[in-house]
Amino acid sequence: MGKIRVFRCKVCRDPYIGEKAPSRCPFCGAVSCYFIPAEEWNPSEYVFEISDKSKDNLKAALELELSNTAFYLCAMNIAKIADDEYGYAKFKALKKVENEHAAAILKFLKIEQPQLKPVTCSKNFKKNTQEGWERENRAIKAYNKFAKEATEQQLKLFFKALVEIETDHLELHSENLK
Repeated sequence: MGKIRVFRCKVCRDPYIGEKAPSRCPFCGAVSCYFIPAEEWNPSEYVFEISDKSKDNLKAALELELSNTAFYLCAMNIAKIADDEYGYAKFKALKKVENEHAAAILKFLKIEQPQLKPVTCSKNFKKNTQEGWERENRAIKAYNKFAKEATEQQLKLFFKALVEIETDHLELHSENLK
């Protein structure tokens, strides 16, 4: 057994305890390069003025993430009713990650999380997977644009990380659509 350490994710800011940084953040899905030892954490990196354009983009990203959270919650519940263990696990994990992205955005905006608005989904796994693919694709396009428009280095990094994470989700859906 190695020495247990504390790490922090630079995307969602959550701590992680382990011998080494995880390959993926168990909360937001960011890859290991976004982890740093907790003793190197500098909270002042997250204290900066956010431009009006970036605030608008963060609000748009929040809407995407909350809508995706609600969609995956619906798909998760449908899979559970159908006794589809794989679908349940997949959509539950995606729901948790999308909700964590919303929570990270809320930290930048310094606001409370609004109530989730219900979103409908299909009773069919493949149709929900296709809808998930389309949602992730929209998010990737938006976050690429938001990263380019951000003047704040921390937000450029944040949106770049979201593109990487959502691309993983897109690939997962693609595999299930084969």
